[in-house]
Amino acid sequence: MEQTDIKGVSPEHVVVLMVDFQNAFCHRGSHSVNDKVNNELTARRANAFALRASEFGASIVYSRQIMDLKRLTERQRHWDEKDGLCRRGSRDAELYVEAVPGSTIVTKNRFDIWQSREFLEYVEEKNPEGFVVCGFELCCCVLFAVFGADERGYRYTIPQDLVSGIDTGDATYNRAVRDYLRYFHNAPDSSETLLAEWAAANQSS
Repeated sequence: MEQTDIKGVSPEHVVVLMVDFQNAFCHRGSHSVNDKVNNELTARRANAFALRASEFGASIVYSRQIMDLKRLTERQRHWDEKDGLCRRGSRDAELYVEAVPGSTIVTKNRFDIWQSREFLEYVEEKNPEGFVVCGFELCCCVLFAVFGADERGYRYTIPQDLVSGIDTGDATYNRAVRDYLRYFHNAPDSSETLLAEWAAANQSS
């Protein structure tokens, strides 16, 4: 048994964490254009995975990064107000994908999902054994999600086909993060193996 996989964990004890599948990071008509083709494809693939996982009994939670200046420190406001990303009430802040039936949507104010009170309350209620981490961006929000699960002792996996980053980083920092996740966190290339394991366990039960 390894912390960096969820092999053998019943899907009923797994949370699929869908990090920031929002228009700002997926929709080609959002504030930064022509740099999120991979994100768009990953969002659709991850949402299809989440639906299948939910059918096996996994819990699904979507995070939305919402810029609410009242909830930020002065230093954070200095940078975030300039960028204007995911302002509360904006189209960019809304989910790009349709949430899986029965799922939960929580809000975070910056990169780290583990700083969200809504998410922590959700985790306390669900009390999962492991996480499947999906989402954007590889260089920040995905890493925070992984580090938080690792730090708190949860088992976790990060299928490479369910995480992504802005296209312009594919040859540089996205590739570096993927290598780091692969070699240090045993991130598998495909999520299909996990679904196959759950399907086989379901048939034998």
